[in-house]
Amino acid sequence: MKNRIKKYLVGLLLAIPLTLGSNLANAALIKTALGIVIDGSGSISSADFATQVAAYGAVFGDASVVKADGSVVVNVIQFSSGTILEQTAIRLNDETDRATLLASIASMSQPNSATNIGGGVALSQSDMDAYLAGFAATDFAVDFTKLIDVSTDGAHNTGTDPTAATTSALAAGYSAVNCLGIGAFANCGWNLTGLDFVATTFAEVEAVLKIKVGTELGTIDVPEPATLFLLGLGLFGIATARYSRKA
Repeated sequence: MKNRIKKYLVGLLLAIPLTLGSNLANAALIKTALGIVIDGSGSISSADFATQVAAYGAVFGDASVVKADGSVVVNVIQFSSGTILEQTAIRLNDETDRATLLASIASMSQPNSATNIGGGVALSQSDMDAYLAGFAATDFAVDFTKLIDVSTDGAHNTGTDPTAATTSALAAGYSAVNCLGIGAFANCGWNLTGLDFVATTFAEVEAVLKIKVGTELGTIDVPEPATLFLLGLGLFGIATARYSRKA
């Protein structure tokens, strides 16, 4: 009987490293580092700010859009006159990590001041790069990409110049700084190389954000017809805004 117990324990101990090794081997490599930079300025009503926060929570809580398998790293910055690091960079290894991210998004409190877009971009970059520096080169996928996403309902009017902050991010290896403009007064004119998306109202933010983030993470291939129509309106808004800026 004792021999049987010993054999069982030895077999169990030998199996533990194999199990751990198997789990590590199955972990996804880091494919995308995504900095989220959210407007909390005073031009946004408290109701619209709540709608915006809910939209980000819904999109990042959707496992079909944002995977929690270790392939995505996210941080969240809120900007107004200053900047707030709402969620330092976190690798989404599992649903516990996702819950941490969602709790940070849900707990955001609006500063209600000016619009420092550049400061938000700069803080997102510095926090993300400091976190990523802790990983080995073998932890990253061959097609690893760094992106920063800004959402705003207005124009930059204080603090760090957003074009300079974007130029700095691109020089540091970021593929793009993308902008989601919300409403008629949003100005993404500082964004010279990234993509611009438009939500006509805060009620549309969730739908447009889902397309935007899903496209960036490669989790949305072909939007459904209704979504394509919405995206088409957004692209029309982008073209109109850019034409107006050039005029």
